[in-house]
Amino acid sequence: MIIIQALLLAITANLASGRVWSPITWPFCYPLINGTIVGIILGDPLLGLTAGATINLAYIGWISAGGTMPSNIGIAGVYGTAITVLAGANPELGITLAIPIGLLGTLLWNLQMTLNSFWVHRLDANAEKAELNKVFFNAWLFPQLTCLVINGFPAFLLMFLGQSFFTDLLGKIPESFVNALSVTGGLLPAVGVAMLLNYLGKKRMIPYFVIGFFAAAYLGLGTMPIAIFGAAMAVISYYSGREENTADAASYDEEPQEGKEELQIRLKRSDLLKHWLIGLGAEVGYNYERMQASGNILAMVPIIRRLYKDPKDISDAMKRYLVFFNTEPSFIGNVIPGICASLEEQRANGADISDEMINGLRTGLMGPLAGIGDSLAGGVIYPIGVSLGCTLALDGNFSGPVIFFLIFTGIMLAVGYNLYFMGYRKGSSAVMSLLGEGSGSLTRLTDAFGILGLMVVGAMGAQNVLVNLSAVIHVGETQVVLQEVLDGLIMNLLPFGLIIGTWMLLKKKVSPVIVVLLLMVVGIGGYYLGILGLAS
Repeated sequence: MIIIQALLLAITANLASGRVWSPITWPFCYPLINGTIVGIILGDPLLGLTAGATINLAYIGWISAGGTMPSNIGIAGVYGTAITVLAGANPELGITLAIPIGLLGTLLWNLQMTLNSFWVHRLDANAEKAELNKVFFNAWLFPQLTCLVINGFPAFLLMFLGQSFFTDLLGKIPESFVNALSVTGGLLPAVGVAMLLNYLGKKRMIPYFVIGFFAAAYLGLGTMPIAIFGAAMAVISYYSGREENTADAASYDEEPQEGKEELQIRLKRSDLLKHWLIGLGAEVGYNYERMQASGNILAMVPIIRRLYKDPKDISDAMKRYLVFFNTEPSFIGNVIPGICASLEEQRANGADISDEMINGLRTGLMGPLAGIGDSLAGGVIYPIGVSLGCTLALDGNFSGPVIFFLIFTGIMLAVGYNLYFMGYRKGSSAVMSLLGEGSGSLTRLTDAFGILGLMVVGAMGAQNVLVNLSAVIHVGETQVVLQEVLDGLIMNLLPFGLIIGTWMLLKKKVSPVIVVLLLMVVGIGGYYLGILGLAS
């Protein structure tokens, strides 16, 4: 039984950090989901659910861009929740356990990204020999086995130590220190909220965060009604700034690639669907040397197999996609492989399309589309979905992680599918359609989503950033409870001030790690000095 649990934990850890296939592993990297799975594996689903949701609060502004990993959120969620469940600890302690685990998890990430570089060179050898049938092994299977060993090893260590080890360890910790950690756990979600403000916080949009925060504080509104109001305000904002431009709209509806039916060698719809779906796993062999090259060549196999028969043509096509490439591959970035499929189809039919043209276009697009895609996915869709999910999960409702998964993955598949086929139909002109040159439609849409996201995150901040003054001032025979005085002045003033103060530190380029350590010192020190207490 212990071996099976360890193996399931190892698989869960790899799904959370191994980047197997975006529709599954991107939402799975968040503690709200992986913590729930850990709880199920270890026999306490409810504690796994609430601990995972609590941990996720500190990472609500977590964004990994360009291959960087500020903290390994997947490892933090899986092993932070696992220790919490094994020890039978309060969910609030999970967040203080998970953050150092996440920082240590970056070492596993660095090792994973380094070792995966080896398999890219195996793919180079496959390309020289036009060995399409061996791409799967070196692009997917062997890198994933490597990641499974790296990310899964701690699971066997935890299960070897056993539940009694962590229960006894927790029992040896003084109750006062456990309470101090719980106080600290109430402060740490401010980091996640502040990170998101730092990412989305245009000055003119900050009032929407304030509205969401104090609507939750004063009106007692939950996250869902605030999300509904935020969505209505986002729609109003989007359409109030819209400028009609029928000439541009007509140009975007043109089909520059008309006449595909006249091509002698044509891609089938099944080829395109395989290319798109496999391409959603572009980071499957993610490595420091060439980033997404392994996933790209794997996705191109159906396209190359359909279009090219000569070994030299196959070899050249494989080499085209084994160069350095890195973008957001699951949302906006889907337009790039769609364009590439179109260009490869034309090239196979004799069009004068060079290697330089294809890779020049890919390289030129990867940066701008990564910026758009990371902003949309990590800065808008994720915080909105996870805020709703965590709110339900913290109430013990298992629909929380399910709703988040459906929102995040549903939007990913819908956006990705349409942009991939837009790229295929329109070729290189698809980018102009996407960016909406002259209308600013994408900017307005991003701002609209930002309004919704800031209001929802404001509500989350009011509900989950907990700062409680325990200090009491004696004036004669009268006791003045400072927390009650502040609540009478402005409700949730200290949580709001903590979030804004944390945001200011991040804006001044103070490392999030330093901020976390600072809050831990404030929480633990404040409790022992009698200034801060457990939230009621």
